[in-house]
Amino acid sequence: MKKQEFWLLISLLVVISLLAVACGSGDDEATDASEPADVSQEEATEAPAEETAEEPAEVMEESSITIIIPEDPAGFNAYAADTGYSQMLMELVMMGLTDLDAEGNIFPELAAELPTIENGGVVFDEENWTMDVTWKLRDDVFWSDGEPVTVDDVIFTWDAIGDPELGTWSDGIDYTDSIEKVDDHTMIVHYNSVFPNYLLQFGSEDFGVWPAHYCDASQGFLSWDCNREPLSNGPYLLEEWETGDHITFVRNPDYHEEGKPGIDKIFVRIVPESSVAQQLMLEGDADVQIWPTESDAEAYKNADNVEVSFAPSERWVMRLVPNLAAKGEIDSEAYPHPILSDVNVRQALRMAIDVDTITEDIFLGYSKPQWTEMFRPPYACEIPRPAYDPEGAAALLEEAGWIDEDGDGIRECHGCATGAEEGYPMSMEFMIYAEYGEELELAQQLIAENWRDVGIDTELSMVEGTTMWSGFEDGGLEQTGNYDINMWDDGYPGIDPTDWELWNFYYSEAAEPDYGWNVQRWYNEDFDALLDEAYTLDEEYRKELFCDIAQILDEELPQIMLFTAFDASGHSARLQGLQATVNDTHTWNVADWTVSE
Repeated sequence: MKKQEFWLLISLLVVISLLAVACGSGDDEATDASEPADVSQEEATEAPAEETAEEPAEVMEESSITIIIPEDPAGFNAYAADTGYSQMLMELVMMGLTDLDAEGNIFPELAAELPTIENGGVVFDEENWTMDVTWKLRDDVFWSDGEPVTVDDVIFTWDAIGDPELGTWSDGIDYTDSIEKVDDHTMIVHYNSVFPNYLLQFGSEDFGVWPAHYCDASQGFLSWDCNREPLSNGPYLLEEWETGDHITFVRNPDYHEEGKPGIDKIFVRIVPESSVAQQLMLEGDADVQIWPTESDAEAYKNADNVEVSFAPSERWVMRLVPNLAAKGEIDSEAYPHPILSDVNVRQALRMAIDVDTITEDIFLGYSKPQWTEMFRPPYACEIPRPAYDPEGAAALLEEAGWIDEDGDGIRECHGCATGAEEGYPMSMEFMIYAEYGEELELAQQLIAENWRDVGIDTELSMVEGTTMWSGFEDGGLEQTGNYDINMWDDGYPGIDPTDWELWNFYYSEAAEPDYGWNVQRWYNEDFDALLDEAYTLDEEYRKELFCDIAQILDEELPQIMLFTAFDASGHSARLQGLQATVNDTHTWNVADWTVSE
C-alpha cells in the first residue's frame, strides 16, 4: 500500500470514530448539546467494559519497493528481446525447472530434484553416444488461476519454442529428439547426442514454463498474447501495466514457498534518463536500479541510504559486432560488406582502439581490458593481449588496399579485397544501445576518434535495445542485417559456453535470422567442427577444444572483445536479499527480498 493510501485510510477511521461518538451509543434521539449530560463523568468512567466502544484494529501498511529501469520491456518472454528487462519481469511471475545462484550453482525451482547419474536421473548410451534425462516436478505448484503446473506445460513450452515456423532457437534444441510424458509430474528427455548443459535446458535466465491451457500456440511463441498478460506460477502477480510509465506487481498468495515472497508490492518505474534514476535512488524514491553505470556507483559510495551489490564474478564483455554482409543483407558470402568483410580491416580496427584509456578514464577502473571469449574458469585460455598500435593499424589498412589518395583524411578502396568499387570511402555507421548510459556514449566517441586518426570515418548513432535486438519479423536491426558495426555487452550464464556463447554467436547455422545471434554472418568450417567435438563429457578434452576455438576467434575477429562491463545493482539500504549476479537477471531471488523501515 502506498503511503498516501495508508494515511487516507487512517483519516477515514478517525472520521468514523468521531461520527460514532457524536451519534451516541443507543438513543434514537439526539441529545441537546446545550443541556448538561444526565450522567456524571465519574459514572461514565465506571461504565461496564462491554459497553465501551472497541478500539479500531491497527492498520498494517503494505511493504513495497520501486525498481527503476530505463525502458518498457517487450514483455515477459525473455526470448523475444534480449535486453535483460524481459528476463527481469519473467523472474517475478514465472519459473523454470532450474536456476543458477550468484556463484554459478544450479538449484531446482519447478523440479523436485536435479537429475544426475548418481540418482538415476541421467542414463548414457555410450555405444550410440546418446542420453536420456528424467525430470520429476514438484506437485505443489499452481498457476494463478488454480490449475496445477505439470509436465504438459513444460512440453507445451518446448514445442512452442521449437516450432519451425513460429518458434526460435534455444539451448539444446538441436540435441533433443523428443520429450516423453510419464505422468503429470514426470517426463523423460531423449537426446540424440551428449548434451553437457542439460541441467539448464529448461531453466536459467531465459527459459520460463508457460501454461498450456492459457497461451495460444497458434499465435507463435515470440508473439502470443500471454507474453503481455501472463499467468503466474512464481512469487508475484501482474496487477497493472501502464505502458511507458510503470508496471505493478502484487505478491502471489498461493506461492508454493511458505512465508514468501517477503514484499507485498513491487512497482517497476520506467525512467529513461540516467541522471533522473540516480537522483531517485539518492532521494529515497526508488529502491532498486538494475545495472547502474559506473558514475552511478561512484555517486552511491558516500550515500547512507544507497548500497551497491556487485556480482561475485565477471561475465559481460563489451564487444564490437561487425556486419560481414552488406548493410541490409543477411548473406555475407553473396553480398559481402564493402569494408568489414576483410579480416585485415577487422584486425586494424582492434589495433587502433585505446582500450586502457576507455577503462580507466571513462569507466573509472570498474572495467578491465578483455580480448577473448574464453577468459572464465574452468575454460580460461591464454590468448596474448593485442597491442594498441595505431601505426600498425594504418599500415595494415594500406596493405589491405585502403588508401587516402585524395588527402581528405578518409581512406578509399584502391585495390581492396572486399569487392568494393574503386574509390569507395572507408565510412560506416557505428551504433550503440541507449540503455547503457553516458559512459558507453563516451566510449563510442573515443573509439570513433581513434579510428578517425587512422583514416576511418564513422557516423555515430544510438538506438534502444529493443530496436537493435528484436526479431527478424519485427525489424530488429541486427537480425535483418541493417547495421554496419554495433557495440554492446554480453556473455554466457553459468559455466558452460558451448551453446549460449559459442554456438549462438558464431556457429554457421546460427546466422539464420531468428535462429541464433550470429548476426555478423560469419562462417568458419573449422570452428564448426571444433564446437561439434565439444559436446562430450571429457572435461580435459573440452578445455583443449575451447582454447583452439579461442585461437580461431582471435585470428578471425567475427566479434571484437574490448573490456568487461561491471555487473551490479544499486539498492536502498532498507532492502535486504538482493545479490547481483552474472548468471541471471538480478531478480533471480526476488522471493527472498525483504524490507526494513
